[in-house]
Amino acid sequence: MGRLDLQIELESYPSSSPKDEPRNDNVKKPEKKLPASKIQPDDHHESQSNEDPVSDIYTDYGLYLAAKNGSLDDFAHLLARVSASQQTPPGDILRRASPVGNTFIHVAAKHGKDKIVTFIAENDPSVVLVKNHNRETALHVAAKTGHLSVVNALLAIRNAELEDNSVLREMDEIGNTALHVALINGRDLVARCLVQKDPEGSYCVNNKGESALYLAAKVGSARCVSLILQLSTDQGQVNELFTSNSAIHAAVERKDRDVLEAMLKTNPSFARSRDNEGRTPLHLAASLGYLEEVRYLLRQYAPSATRKDKKGLLPIHLATIKGHVDIVRLLLRDCPDSGELLDNDGRNILHLAARNGRCNVVKYILGNRDLDDLINMKDKKGNTSLHLSAMFYYPKIASALTWDDRVDITSVNDIGMTALDVSEYYYSWYDPTFCQGLPREIRLTWAALKSAGTPRSPTASKHTSKKKSPSTDRYKDRVNTLLLVATLVATVTFAAGFTMPGGYNTTSGSSDLGMATMSRSRVFRVFVFCDTLAMYSSILVAVALSWAQLGDLNLVLNALTIATPLLSIALSMMSMAFTAGVYLAVRELKWLSTAVFVMGIVFLAILLVLVVPLCAPLASTNRVLRYLSYYPFLLLALASSS
Repeated sequence: MGRLDLQIELESYPSSSPKDEPRNDNVKKPEKKLPASKIQPDDHHESQSNEDPVSDIYTDYGLYLAAKNGSLDDFAHLLARVSASQQTPPGDILRRASPVGNTFIHVAAKHGKDKIVTFIAENDPSVVLVKNHNRETALHVAAKTGHLSVVNALLAIRNAELEDNSVLREMDEIGNTALHVALINGRDLVARCLVQKDPEGSYCVNNKGESALYLAAKVGSARCVSLILQLSTDQGQVNELFTSNSAIHAAVERKDRDVLEAMLKTNPSFARSRDNEGRTPLHLAASLGYLEEVRYLLRQYAPSATRKDKKGLLPIHLATIKGHVDIVRLLLRDCPDSGELLDNDGRNILHLAARNGRCNVVKYILGNRDLDDLINMKDKKGNTSLHLSAMFYYPKIASALTWDDRVDITSVNDIGMTALDVSEYYYSWYDPTFCQGLPREIRLTWAALKSAGTPRSPTASKHTSKKKSPSTDRYKDRVNTLLLVATLVATVTFAAGFTMPGGYNTTSGSSDLGMATMSRSRVFRVFVFCDTLAMYSSILVAVALSWAQLGDLNLVLNALTIATPLLSIALSMMSMAFTAGVYLAVRELKWLSTAVFVMGIVFLAILLVLVVPLCAPLASTNRVLRYLSYYPFLLLALASSS
């Protein structure tokens, strides 16, 4: 049976033709409700119509399954049968909807039944614009599922009620056209078909401000990008698409060379395009650290390396802020004067690296003799990079700068403060109860500046006149904790001194009566030596910390200076004494004694790594002590970094 015969068969039923009765004009305006059913039940069927949900697509489940899985013949015959049995026009039956608003044309479109879609649309072309609860037309559904044959069938529908390309411009609840939906779901063939049918539809943006060109670049569809740009007729509108949610920025974010080349071959000027923040594609590539993309964009348009965004930042500034040293090196290669690469605050790349804690960039700049002019350069407020490292507490950067002899540690800013003054000024306002993670960074930065001999400015006192009064309260818990640990170590080591490994000689009449039985063993002597040293060190710690209880701040600080290294020695010696004692007890079992010895050495090494930085004279200006404290300082800085 042909399509014409099916239509004739349907027309044999009363009011079956959609053209016989006037339709609601609202069909052409998808933002309004769908037309109400034309069913007017007579008295004979009134009670039935009040009980049955005649607008539900599942009322005749066989017809629904035919639209989903069947052939055109099956669907047409079932539709005719249902229409006859219910005395309902086929047009009203086809407008029945599921709980989410899908009509029969939505169902057929979703499952790729292009012939059924054509049959439904030709009998009632306006149904093409009917939307479900997500405001999706059948074309949206077909684009989402990628059924190109259904898309072509829907686009072939022509009727006086449908304006040219109106179905292509319909938007769902989030503003997506069918072209948007196809691109979002990776339906490249469908997307290219829709672009060819309506090139200007590519200018439409959804509620997120995303154009079809942007989405094509975002999903990596180089062919679709090329097609959109080739068929575009309004260059002004195309240029606007590169200001917000720029397609070329999306390509850079994906590191998609194919999409980039597709855009720049069509129009090389896109390399100079700027987004709402005034940033070019090179800005974005440099910020993200995409070295190959930076090289490619520089080949396309090298002057973009010296173009500032609205905040006055160059691509090299963004690379510096993010710590991409390879890109910084690349952008500096062709720069004639690095001293001219300043932002709106007069800061060079060394300033920005110090301000943002990028130690790798700082070390690169210090190691490049061509960049010596940057080292002591001041910004508009007179701050050098050393000032900024002190201001924002980056101890590794402060250390790297102060170890370089070219850095002027005596430099003052516009308010007469040296880097040490800056560090102490902000430290004076610090409240230890407000943030637990900051004190170590503050103290390490101050120690780096102090050990380098950074002076205080005599004019800086007026800026630090509001310092908080020193108090012993902040050290109270620390003193009590150390005192408790020292007491425990003294107790344990004292007891160990009278419970020697192997016991004592109890043979009467022997010259060694009362002496330790293992006194001639070298390992035993190690045990005795370490245990004794641990006990006396812990006693000294307890005595020193007792002085700290007197309430004088200087006594507290001096006591802590003495107690911390002594307690570290006591803990280390106690560990060694324990290892020696256990080794003696199991010496007959070689594998066990070896295991005990190895574990003791490993954990002693770990202990030393942890305690040495706490005891190192980090703020000492003595050159030898400063060298000895260098690696403990770096270890503490690493532990303090977030």
